[in-house]
Order: sequence, then C-alpha cells, then structure tokens
Amino acid sequence: MTNPSPASPRPLVALSGFRFRFWPIVLAAVLMQVILELGRIPAREIYRAGTPLWDGYVSVFLLLAIAFQALLGLAAVLVMRRLLPATDPHLRWPPGASYAGVAALIGVGMGLVMLVADYWPALAAQTAPDMSYSKAPLDSAGYLLGMITTGLAEETIFRGLLVGMLVVLVPGRLRIGSLDLPVAAYLVALMFGLAHWESFTVNPFHQAMAQQIYAFAWGLTYVWLMERSRSLLAPIVAHGLGNFTEVAIVIALNALWA
Repeated sequence: MTNPSPASPRPLVALSGFRFRFWPIVLAAVLMQVILELGRIPAREIYRAGTPLWDGYVSVFLLLAIAFQALLGLAAVLVMRRLLPATDPHLRWPPGASYAGVAALIGVGMGLVMLVADYWPALAAQTAPDMSYSKAPLDSAGYLLGMITTGLAEETIFRGLLVGMLVVLVPGRLRIGSLDLPVAAYLVALMFGLAHWESFTVNPFHQAMAQQIYAFAWGLTYVWLMERSRSLLAPIVAHGLGNFTEVAIVIALNALWA
C-alpha cells in the first residue's frame, strides 16, 4: 500500500474571484475627496462667521467638519443602496458578537503606535510634542471629543460607502498569510492613507510617511473588525479610541513637559 502524496503547501498569497474594473476605483477616489471636502466647506463658513465667539478654537471647526462629513456619508450610503442594492454598508447594530471590547483594545494600541510614530523625536528628547490647536483646556476638550467621534464620519465614508461599493463592483478576495479580506479593503486602505496627503505639506517627512503606513494598516484592521462583527460599530470604536488615545497623551505630555 502506497502512502498518499503530501498535500501541497498553502501559498502565502492567494487571489480569488477577482474582477478588475478601473472606473469604480476612480469613482470611489472621487467620492472620497468630494465628500470630505464638501463636509469642510460649511464647517469652514460657520467657523469663520462665528470667529468672535471662538477665535483660535480649532476644535469647533473639527467638530463641525465631522458632523457634516458624517451626514454626507450617510446620504451617500442611502443613494448607493438605491442604485446598487447588493451593497452592504454594515450600518446596523451587531447581530452577534459586537467585537467592541476587541476594538477598544486595538484602538488603544493604535493610539500608542501613532504616538511613537508621529512624535518619537520629541518623546526621545522628553520635550512637549507640537500641538496644532490651542492649549486652552476648553479647546483641548473639544479636540478630544472630535477625536473620539471621528469614526462616525470616516468609517461611514471609507468602510460603509467605499468598501461597500467596491466589494460589489470590484469583487475578489486577497489572502496574505492568515489575513483574508476583500480586494476592496486594500484599495480603500490605500485611499485612506492618501486622504491624509496634506500631512506632507505641514508635518515633518517622518511623521507624514509614518501616517501613510499606519493609515493603510488601520484601514485593513477596520475592515477585519467590520467583517467579523457584521457592523460598523467595532471599526468606529477602534478608530475613535485610537485617535483619542494619541491626542490625550499629547495633551498630557504638554501639561507635564511644557
């Protein structure tokens, strides 16, 4: 009796069910930029109109922009569902395990990674990291509120709308090792990084480059959470806590080392 031949080793990278279409990728990139910018326009106008009340309080503009971007993202999702009923934006309460606890731990870890990647020269020198907003307690509190709620806008736009759309229009899954995600997740993760391109114009190169790298990694993580929980809740939690953790530590270090 002969022994059966050993099974072939599992390939490290595998692409399945992929159908490339260029126009949906361009459409997704345009939608991303249009929604993000359209959300900033009314926020900017309201902020300027009320300057005597909140002059120098950047957090007011931030909170307004998040609110308008979230509303535009939701409106775009509703339109997408009408035009492309097969899409799933995951705008629902988790039908099973919420993964909220896992998302919270991941979010805190993300915040620590971002802190080191963005501010390692200041941390190494034990000097206060630069803050792009007022150090006034009220503005710091507003900025922290903006950080914890960022996911409401960005996860609705990037994962709910863009990933939801591209999963249908550019189908396929890409497995790298044990990470198995839709091709759309990788495409939108790239867009998520590129959405922060202005960082290269205002921040040191090391900080802007680090932001591109971790934004791509975080984008994949958010889709992983979304698929397992079948909801946007876990990505929103991770996204918000990641931003909140980094900014809260920066504020605390400025209070200690300034």
